[in-house]
Parts: sequence; C-alpha cells; structure tokens
Amino acid sequence: MSGVNFVTGATGLVGGNLVRELAARGRQVRALVRKTSNTMAIDGLDGVEKVEGDITDRASLERAMAGCECVYHCAADVRMWIVPMDEMRRINVEGARNVFETAKKLGARRVVHVSTVDAIGFATPDGWGSLAKPGTEEVPWQNDRFAIPYMTTKCEAQRLALATNGPDIEIVVVNPTFMLGPWDVKPSSGAMIIEVAQGMAKAYSTGANNFIHIKDVVDAMITAMDKGRQGELYILGNENLSYRDIFTKIANVVGVAPPKFAIPKFVALVAGFFGTLYGQVSGTTPNINHLTANMGYIEHCFDPSKARKELGLAATPVEQAIEDAYRWFIEHGYLKRK
Repeated sequence: MSGVNFVTGATGLVGGNLVRELAARGRQVRALVRKTSNTMAIDGLDGVEKVEGDITDRASLERAMAGCECVYHCAADVRMWIVPMDEMRRINVEGARNVFETAKKLGARRVVHVSTVDAIGFATPDGWGSLAKPGTEEVPWQNDRFAIPYMTTKCEAQRLALATNGPDIEIVVVNPTFMLGPWDVKPSSGAMIIEVAQGMAKAYSTGANNFIHIKDVVDAMITAMDKGRQGELYILGNENLSYRDIFTKIANVVGVAPPKFAIPKFVALVAGFFGTLYGQVSGTTPNINHLTANMGYIEHCFDPSKARKELGLAATPVEQAIEDAYRWFIEHGYLKRK
C-alpha cells in the first residue's frame, strides 16, 4: 500500500524493527517519538521523519498523523507489573482509541493494531494454549484470573479495535508471541538472552511459550497492511517451546552451559513475593515479581497457521533469532562475546 506510513511506538522492539524494514523497502515513514525516547533504532534512516508526540495527547497525534495513509499502532505500556489500572488504561486503551479515532478523522485508509497473544485465551480450563493444544484466534479471552493489568488492557484495546473497524476505517489486528531479534534497545524480551549469556540463568521454570524472530513479525505486519482481512486477528508466532528448551537453545548459541534443573514453583513464588515487595518499596518494576513468577509455570502456546496461510508468515528458526539478537547485543555493548 503506497502513501506515508505512520508508526507509533517507533523506538521499541516492534516499532523500531518495523520502521527499519519499511525504510529498507523504500517506503516513506513518519515515526512518532516522545521527547524522552531513545531513538537509536531509527536514527539516520533515509525516508524516515521523526515527529514528537504522544498517543495520550490527541492534538499531538493529529499534527503528527496528518497526511498519512497507513497507520501502525505499536505503542503500549508492556510492563508485567501491578501498575494502577487507570494508568495502564490511559496508555493502552485510551491511547489506542486516540490513534483509531484520529486515523478515522484524518482519512487514513488502514490501521494495523499490534495487540498480543495475551489478549487471546490460553491456559484455559479445556486445555487451549498448552503444548498439546496450542491456542488459535478463536479462543476467547478468559484471563481475568491472572489479574495482570497489561493483559486486561491489551484485551480491552483489541476489542476496541474490532469495534471501531468498519467502512470508514479498516483495522487489522496482529497478535505477536515472544519476540527475539536485533534492535532490542531497552532491552525487553532479549533480557532473557542477556541473562543466560551472563550466567545468571542457572535454572528454569516448567512452563512454555511461543517464540518468533522479530523480522518475521514485522514482515507479516507489512503484509497485513497490504492484504490482511479487516476485522481479523492474526497470531504471529513460530515455535512452541518449554522454558527448558528455549534456555538450552540460547545457551548453545552463546556458548555457555544450559540450566540443568527446574525451579520448584513454591521457590519461584517466594522469590516473586520478595520481588514485588522490593518493587513496591523502591518504586521500580522488578524483573521477577509475583505475576511473572506465576506465569513461568503456565503453558502459553499458540498456533500461527492462519497468519502463515493468509499473510505468508515466515518461520525463521528460533536459533537464528537468538543469534541475531546476541550479535546485536555484542555489537552495541550490552554483552561481550565469550
């Protein structure tokens, strides 16, 4: 689809890689950045215009989005933490509403909304989302029991996207799984690779997840903009792996010994309790808290067949995603090669 491509969340793992891929294809990009954003991922790219704004400020959105035909909404608060629900809703739900309604008002043709597989049902009572029965786009969300504001608000934003979709604005929803690859500036999901490479991951939890190369995600997003069916969800994932298996793959790539034993769940929950306590006292978001500790023992698996069929979603080996992320972390000073 021709025209200017507007990208929110342009400095994050998804947005940064998306902007880079769009620019590499010769497409004109306008990247929304906040005043405090680290723009390393998109600096110096031909055809990319950085504009200051915030999805929670509709006036800044209207100024930034004017004249854009295609909108990719990647921005979100992704903290797996006990953030006050009104704060999380302000960004993930009301921010999304601002993007959708501004796109409609300004005459944009299409929006690709980046949701998450956490907005689809998993670990359901009837077994959906397990290694034996990976979840699909048809499994209804039923994850209130996890009490994770991120999941709740991303599900609400997804429902809003589907409700807003119509003849005057076409919205396609993509639901990425656990993404690995380069330009993870923060770092976010790549923190797992750093921890293994630094010898910090001595054991593993007994849950499972779905893992995908970030390049496969952004390629499918661009295809979704061009060819995805409006009002549809597309799971963007690849390989379902236990945490033991993914840690072993990471260890093999980075050249360290893999974790050898499973952490008993009660031990992880105790560590999560103290992590939460530390976070509440310090005012920071701890890497391990009672929410993430519990999630480490849940199978979180999905079937990307629909996206493979309709969007041509690639299946780059997870080992390649790990290698590309690891190399990027070394080249940019996050790690030293063994």
